[in-house]
Amino acid sequence: MKKNTPDAIAQNIKKYRLLNNMTQEELAQHLNLDTQYYAQLERGERNFTLQRVISVCHLFHIGIEDIIDVSSENTPETRELLQSLNRKMHSLSYVQLLSLDRFIEEIVPYIK
Repeated sequence: MKKNTPDAIAQNIKKYRLLNNMTQEELAQHLNLDTQYYAQLERGERNFTLQRVISVCHLFHIGIEDIIDVSSENTPETRELLQSLNRKMHSLSYVQLLSLDRFIEEIVPYIK
């Protein structure tokens, strides 16, 4: 299971860098970063910004969930909230449902 500590995120990015046979220098160049600065990011001495994580995901053609743990929780509270949302969605118009679907597709993946 992936953890969401800065070090775990850095290690996940390093894993994909290595899987793609890329050096730190090459990835730093793709991210428009100084190699020394990138090395500090990968060692966990600095934190990756969300925009840099998204850039890494685009570069390696992976989802953000491959870097950051976004797994859902199967708790009673979560189930209750889902039931409440389901009831509310029944009253939405077609256009509102389309907007909600677009929000879920384009925005929610980037929310922790």
